[in-house]
Amino acid sequence: MANLPIAIVLPHAGLQIPPELADRLALTPEQIFNEADAYVDLIYDFRDQVVHWVCFPFARAILDVNRLADPAVNRPGDSIVKWQTSYGDPVYRPGQEPDAALEQLLIERYWRPWHEQLAAIEADPQVKLVIDAHSMAATGPGKYDDPGRLRPRLSLSNYGNLSGGPHPDGRRLSAEKECVVKFAAAFQTTFASLTPLVPTGPVTTINTPFRGGADIELHGSLHQPWVMVEISRALYIGHQTGNTAIVSPDMARITQLREAIWQAIEATLLLD
Repeated sequence: MANLPIAIVLPHAGLQIPPELADRLALTPEQIFNEADAYVDLIYDFRDQVVHWVCFPFARAILDVNRLADPAVNRPGDSIVKWQTSYGDPVYRPGQEPDAALEQLLIERYWRPWHEQLAAIEADPQVKLVIDAHSMAATGPGKYDDPGRLRPRLSLSNYGNLSGGPHPDGRRLSAEKECVVKFAAAFQTTFASLTPLVPTGPVTTINTPFRGGADIELHGSLHQPWVMVEISRALYIGHQTGNTAIVSPDMARITQLREAIWQAIEATLLLD
């Protein structure tokens, strides 16, 4: 069977530590795990069923390729080179923070090659849909815009409004409203029957709690839709804080999630 004409990109699944920063970190293994999109490389393991499948191997608690290079548009401490976690914990030991030259070296060595990979996907005429695949904590971390709030089981983002249409800020959509609405309807069907480990908000939402990130902003377009998909870790890890113990993968739940996602992908492509 031919691979589906889609690409899956995973910017936050990695747990590796960049060697340039290994001796500087204040983070514990637990803090690194709780910042990661834990196990999405297993949940979205469709690498043999799609045209492109790429995964950034380094921990997003330290390097975040789904951020824009302009620090002015990011939350304090939450740029490409992280200075604090989403729970407010410092990334570096006192006096060991990277200077501007080291930050720029890290951007050139890690962020730029990642986006060159995505640009190649963007230029591939085989690709009809790109899924920017993520997971999210069950409730908003303290340094995010929704602290303590229950999040949906799944959210989709295209930089639009809450119905997927153009936002008043005029930012370019990474996918047409129709595409996002179809995808949301498919996920509503496949995720409604899943049983979370801890409470969640609605089954699906559009552009909330997130509207998107650098991947879909820099590479998405209406002729080749890029949709950011966030799965709540309430479905397979449970409640997390910055220091929650590392949880081993629950393969039964991960398999169930993978099947639900693939059914939604197939249903969306059939509707086109």
